[in-house]
Amino acid sequence: MAFTYLGTLATNREKVRFYINDRAIDSGPRPSSGNFTDDELDGLITAEGGSWQRAVGAAFDILAGEWAAYVDTSIGPRKQSLSQTATMYEKKATRWRREHGLGTSRAGSRAVTRVDGYSSDVAGDEV
Repeated sequence: MAFTYLGTLATNREKVRFYINDRAIDSGPRPSSGNFTDDELDGLITAEGGSWQRAVGAAFDILAGEWAAYVDTSIGPRKQSLSQTATMYEKKATRWRREHGLGTSRAGSRAVTRVDGYSSDVAGDEV
């Protein structure tokens, strides 16, 4: 599980690490302060057509999914709202793609329109 970050932003992997704030080993953005491995980021960049910009959006999606598995907890007056972390990463992914003109993720969700004859989403002549 290699982790490489020199801070030069000379490689696509370093650019992704920089923008997702995954710059220090054992102090990453994943739950329990985990980092993405070099191989994971390289694979993500490849899966996103070689675009580090798209890979940043995809990494935010992955982080949102990982944080969504955690629930909010309260112990006395102390409360941890871990679900807000997932929401934050979802918003970051959306904002990142909008600001960089990237549209939706290749692997992301697609809008689904219900067409069953009863749906108010679609005009009657489209059914």
